[in-house]
Amino acid sequence: MAGFTWLDYLIVAAYLAGVTVLGSLFASGQKSSRDFFLAGRGMSWFPMALSVIATDFSAISFLGAPGYVVAHDLVIDLQPLVFIWVLPISLYLFVRFFHRLELISAYEYLEKRFNLALRTGCSLLFICLRVSWMATALYATSLALTQATPLPFWLCAVLIGGLTTFYSSLGGMKAVIWTDVSQFFIFVTAIALVLVRAVGSLPGGVVMAWDTANRAGHTRLLNFEGGWEAITTPAVLIGGSFLVLISYGVDQVVIQRYLTARSIDEIKRSMVFQVCAAPGLLFMLAVIGLAVFSFYSHFPERIPEGLETDKWFPYFIVHELPMGFSGLVIAGLFAATMSSISSGVNSITAACVIDFYRRLLAGDSRVIQKQGDSPSAPAFAQQNQREIRISRILSVFWGAAATALAFVVGRIGVIAIIAKTLSGFFGGVLLGVFLLGILAPRVNGPGALLGGLIGFATISTVGLATPINLFWYAPIGCLTTVVAGTVVSRFFALPSGKQTSGLTLKAG
Repeated sequence: MAGFTWLDYLIVAAYLAGVTVLGSLFASGQKSSRDFFLAGRGMSWFPMALSVIATDFSAISFLGAPGYVVAHDLVIDLQPLVFIWVLPISLYLFVRFFHRLELISAYEYLEKRFNLALRTGCSLLFICLRVSWMATALYATSLALTQATPLPFWLCAVLIGGLTTFYSSLGGMKAVIWTDVSQFFIFVTAIALVLVRAVGSLPGGVVMAWDTANRAGHTRLLNFEGGWEAITTPAVLIGGSFLVLISYGVDQVVIQRYLTARSIDEIKRSMVFQVCAAPGLLFMLAVIGLAVFSFYSHFPERIPEGLETDKWFPYFIVHELPMGFSGLVIAGLFAATMSSISSGVNSITAACVIDFYRRLLAGDSRVIQKQGDSPSAPAFAQQNQREIRISRILSVFWGAAATALAFVVGRIGVIAIIAKTLSGFFGGVLLGVFLLGILAPRVNGPGALLGGLIGFATISTVGLATPINLFWYAPIGCLTTVVAGTVVSRFFALPSGKQTSGLTLKAG
């Protein structure tokens, strides 16, 4: 049992220093909000694809996917299959609209199509929920790192939150994307090393891992038992489809990366890569889970008696990997979370600046947005530099807020529970509101707003009053919002031509 050695510390320190320096290199050249939030809309498909995957892949996924297999089975690992049909739907229904409209915030679309109330309300709720999510992810990752390494909780939280905030506030979206690229390769390398070591530790390799896990019922892929409250195959495939569509269709964090693309063709290439890569990563993590379960089933003396199954994988990382390997894997855990935190900081700041500062305080001049990127106009250049200064200040503020909140989430865990529950409720409703805007030209602002409120009330009631599994939250919230919004709109005037022209599937 190697434990955590001086070489492991050196590798983690080198990673943290390297990624901070890399992100800081992009501090210059920020001439406008378009540069700071969209990397000048000049990104190609490859870094964009890696950034999206890294953003959507936190340390919770890194540790949680194998941990779930160790404790349960493979049913949840069917979810990556939904990428095959969901990403084309996302491109067709949402991404191409937002890219063509040259948006920075996805919520700008809601005002164009409906009204200001929907835009600011949804943007504000996104900000609150994303900050809570970042704090919870930071807390959970730091806690996991304290179990896997000798590092104290406070140091893990400060390193992840502080360094990520530092380079995100300096380099904007370019820093976020290119550090995401480096972090992608780091955590993929870490996953590959753990996979080779975990399988190689078994005398019978993959066959032994599968046979042992199979005898214990951990290889089950299909489950149609347990009803609405269980994680079943229909819940994973149907609910998972809605969840992925929310993330890749209407979530500002992911959408903002697609909006950095220089063309729709680059987005298409990016999505093709994601369809291939994302399931592959989850497959590797599932095999790791099977191998870790099999290893400790055959060598129970190598693990503390009574250690919970969800802690077997972190224990394996520190105590079963050769010297240096543990440090690289822990660097991978840092990378997975830092990519998610940096994306959250940049997206929250974008929502604040575009949906509130520019819209409510600076007059939301369309001239600023469309012509302000040209440095030839002194007034526009001055406005752009003011927005960049505000963006950097807000980036520091939100990064610091998430880091500080991570220290209290564990003490008042109800915050994490509420944030997770509201996020599940809100995601389906938000998807429903955007679907109403794009698919139903007859739906108006009051109808969409009331439909969203009815959808939120419905899923809140169902979620809080019944033991229904959270995979069903998004379908129920979305479908209720769509039906209610369509019906309620009949009692209000038709939307104007300006609110539908080029903004709906039928008209666009």
